[in-house]
Amino acid sequence: MKRLVYFIAAATLTGCGETAPKQPAGDTTATVRSVTETVPLKRADVKKAAVASHSEKIANPLNDWKFAVQVFETENTFRYLMKIEYEEMREQDTLKIPNLGFEPRVEIRKGDEPQTCIIGFLDKENKFREYKKVSARNNNLKITTLRHYAVYQKS
Repeated sequence: MKRLVYFIAAATLTGCGETAPKQPAGDTTATVRSVTETVPLKRADVKKAAVASHSEKIANPLNDWKFAVQVFETENTFRYLMKIEYEEMREQDTLKIPNLGFEPRVEIRKGDEPQTCIIGFLDKENKFREYKKVSARNNNLKITTLRHYAVYQKS
């Protein structure tokens, strides 16, 4: 029994030095760019107003309903609060933006279908990076991660 435990421990430790396996074909991870720690992790001044928002009216003759998504700053520089409204539902979630070495710039763009929007951020070249999709269908709200982002630091 001791030999089996030693063998498992040795195999585990040997495996730690191997390179990472290849990413699966459907992987959505995108490396953005190198970064240095130049942006403070805490905000000195948290804005009360939404930094990004999207709203569209829902066709309903009896109610003044809407599908709306708003993104607000928090005390943490790379974390935001999302407030989502659909008909009478009100939900909240957290959005974490990668540290690209500058103050994050969050945007919301209209989705391809009704009651959908894409939340993302602008990179160094002002290119919109899709991140999350918020959708509302059949009395359900859904938040889908479209892409994952990894930031690396050059040695």
